[in-house]
Amino acid sequence: MESSFSIAESYTPAPTNAHFQLHNHDDYEILLFLAGDARYVVEDKVYTLEPGDLILIRKHEFHRIYHNSSSPYRRVVLMVSPSFFQENACPDYEAQFLNVPPDMGHKISADTVRSCGLYDAFARYKKYGKNSPQPFENPVLKSVIVEILYLINQVSNFSASDISAGPVKSVILYLNSHFDRTVTLDSLQEKFFISKYYLCREFRKATGLTVHEYIRRKRLTMVRELRSRGMRICDAALEAGFRDYSSFYRAFQKEYGIPPRSDNLL
Repeated sequence: MESSFSIAESYTPAPTNAHFQLHNHDDYEILLFLAGDARYVVEDKVYTLEPGDLILIRKHEFHRIYHNSSSPYRRVVLMVSPSFFQENACPDYEAQFLNVPPDMGHKISADTVRSCGLYDAFARYKKYGKNSPQPFENPVLKSVIVEILYLINQVSNFSASDISAGPVKSVILYLNSHFDRTVTLDSLQEKFFISKYYLCREFRKATGLTVHEYIRRKRLTMVRELRSRGMRICDAALEAGFRDYSSFYRAFQKEYGIPPRSDNLL
């Protein structure tokens, strides 16, 4: 049976931004930043990072890390499936991941991480998991994951965005709620009183994607979400903003390198 969580500590001795692209996923991600010289982007927000900071990434949010230098990068990444909360009798602990106000931040500062017990909980998982051949079936390790989720739900002082994303911020917010409609560079230029050439340059600098690539990924994510609710592929594609099934098919193959099928859309 596939595990409903995974956790791993990773080390990159000389990171380059080319290897860390904007992406999203269906699970929740909790990243504990341990070392490096970087900032983290989640949707329209940007966070400077200090060792011990924790970043919380919710379902389908686009995110990536930007390295300011080649300083070694070390982190712990905990991935939690939405199913974990039901399977482990803690549905209330999903609250910090659901129905979150748009202005709520994603970063818990290192001071809060230590004072609330989160840092110690991650350390305990590492200690208990050292000699565990099957960590996903170990009830002690599962209980530590439940504790981490509980502690996150006790935090109310999430840090706001540390750095302004400039004119791109307003465009991203607009695209997040209008990607299912026809959006062109000319229409964005007119709406936001900004040169489309300047927008293209700044948008790519902030996200690593073109405007059209960003819209395509948002639409493909929505198709997956609608399919998970039982909607037919053709209907889901139209609902997400694709003109027809053919345009969805081409977009899916361009993004993932394989044709869409029922099994790779769930």
